[in-house]
Amino acid sequence: MQNSVELEGIVTQLPGVKGAKVVTSDGGDPKEIHVLADFKKPAKQIVRDIETAIYAASGVRIDRKIVSVAQIKGEPVKTDQQTEDELEENYEDISSRYNLVSIETKATRKKLNVTVTIDDEGSQLSGSSVVDLNDSEKFMAVVEASVAALRQSLPSFRVDVVEKLKYGVHDVILVVCSAIVDGERRKEAGARFLRKDTFNDTVLAVLETLNKM
Repeated sequence: MQNSVELEGIVTQLPGVKGAKVVTSDGGDPKEIHVLADFKKPAKQIVRDIETAIYAASGVRIDRKIVSVAQIKGEPVKTDQQTEDELEENYEDISSRYNLVSIETKATRKKLNVTVTIDDEGSQLSGSSVVDLNDSEKFMAVVEASVAALRQSLPSFRVDVVEKLKYGVHDVILVVCSAIVDGERRKEAGARFLRKDTFNDTVLAVLETLNKM
């Protein structure tokens, strides 16, 4: 059986797939496959392609339920007339229930305090987290603060996967979120281009994914 890196190589060779993260069990079997893809194929077809490719390469049949697909529009193109703010607005969707209100940061000599406030149909939910100023993954503090806020309304909510991937020359944040819906834990994957405000885009990726549940 191939290791996770080899499996990721197999998956990323498939048409339409821009990036992948494979999590394997101690025995080497894939137990989670998270994929970033474009919209050229339906998500269900991408899952079938992954299933076929892994079986052809390893002889192992995977359960389709372990595959999550986050689809994202093509690379953002900035025209001469567009400002960075206008480009940002073109990629913002209006969320159906949960909406970002604010992200507040306060730096001390060694730490960065992050507070995220989210609107839940008129109710304000706030959560906080602290991260070392030297941490190269400060965006994880924003994820933690978002989870803390959202659990006030949805205690079962969690972010299972957070990955930064490349889409051409651009950075993309891929998230997999889950919550108990109608008595069962449901997972959704989502992705968003990271632009000048990575904290903002990270929270929006989480909220857009949650709003699909």
